[in-house]
Amino acid sequence: MRAALLALPIVAIAAAPLGAQSARVRSTTTARYAQLRPIRYDTVSGSYVAEPVASATPLTQDVEISAWGFGVQGLRAYGLVRGRTALGSDLVWPRFDDHFDALYAFLELERPHYRVRAGRQQRASGLGFYAFDGLTATVRPWATVRVEGYGGRGLARGFLEPQNSEAIRSLDPLRPDKGTLLLGASFWAAPSAGSSFSAIYQRELLSDRSGLVSERAALDARVSVSRLLALSGSADADIALGAWGRARLGALVRIGRRSYVEVEAFRYKPLLDLTTIWGAFAPEAHRGVSASLHVSPKRSLALTSSFTYRRYEPLSSGTPFLVDIQDDAKQFAVGAHWQGGNLALDGSYRLQLDFGGAQSGGDVSAAFARPDGWRLGARGVAFQRDEAFRVTNGTVYGAGLEARGPIGDRVYVRGELMRYLHRKLSGQAALDWNQTRALLSLEWTFGANPDRSGALR
Repeated sequence: MRAALLALPIVAIAAAPLGAQSARVRSTTTARYAQLRPIRYDTVSGSYVAEPVASATPLTQDVEISAWGFGVQGLRAYGLVRGRTALGSDLVWPRFDDHFDALYAFLELERPHYRVRAGRQQRASGLGFYAFDGLTATVRPWATVRVEGYGGRGLARGFLEPQNSEAIRSLDPLRPDKGTLLLGASFWAAPSAGSSFSAIYQRELLSDRSGLVSERAALDARVSVSRLLALSGSADADIALGAWGRARLGALVRIGRRSYVEVEAFRYKPLLDLTTIWGAFAPEAHRGVSASLHVSPKRSLALTSSFTYRRYEPLSSGTPFLVDIQDDAKQFAVGAHWQGGNLALDGSYRLQLDFGGAQSGGDVSAAFARPDGWRLGARGVAFQRDEAFRVTNGTVYGAGLEARGPIGDRVYVRGELMRYLHRKLSGQAALDWNQTRALLSLEWTFGANPDRSGALR
């Protein structure tokens, strides 16, 4: 399998000239290196014990193909497939025993006032990310109005597998032994340059229509009341349970050409499918408010600050992992960005108090953009945590380098390296967190250059 994955870029290179007039191929190979130090709880001593450092080198290979010119105006084929493997690993890296996924694979016919897609698709909306194998029809009677309907075989979120696949049932034996049907409709309109509205309704059924998996709807709106004031809001609801999930109401007030203040009130309550057991654990909801300030006295400088307060609902289920946890959390953040010619400097600091213990951290970075398209950068970080969910006593410092840019006109390379050092260790719970992270990515692009991009819009 590993040899097949490594051969995919070669296949893409060889195939590109054959369809140079009607296809565009993008091949992206990404290798990562990560170190982790497993920590276990020793019931004999009643303390946490650090295990030896473990490492993983996961490899992903993405191949994206967009083809057109089949003799029918507006017709194209699109595919995005991903292969996974590990180049030696002490860890079980998530999803890397699933060696192949077809993320997208569809035929599309687009005309000025409508579009039809058939095949594997993914949708992102106020309801989250959903994938399905089926049909989407989009109608645009006017440039500012769009109506869509979609439906097909539902796929498990995050897995791109049928809901009743053996692989998923082996992890969740309580999942129904039937697949699902996903049906939905959405509406979007922009009656003015400063306003937009959208709504979506979605229903998921067992494939034999014997039961309901979920029935949800979401709304989103943004309205510019004046040149200085804009209002926005969003919400989603579980129609089957008659319950509201997430909701947000915000206002943005401009104070000058490049500065503004934004305030929000929000609530969060997760909505779970009726076929999953996780609803029995009653995930804790919360409400909160936030305020942020963005000040840009000149184009080269921007300063930001924010405050967020969250109030969690009382625990409705017992768990050994949440003991003596406060009901609220406060988060402060400040940041700055400066751009001078080809040099950019960034810095930020964050502080969170109460829920989950205290947590603080900051980072600084500098990046230089060369005239040939290369970008070179350096980054430094530091963070601390105390009490629950902690890194343990002490401070973690990190430093790293990054570089990205073109090699010729068809190849783009990106590399990153970060080293984290855990210092000022003290006390029984002071466990070493030192680790190294690295990334290397190589992207090839071949074929024709269509009037519109081959990537999803």
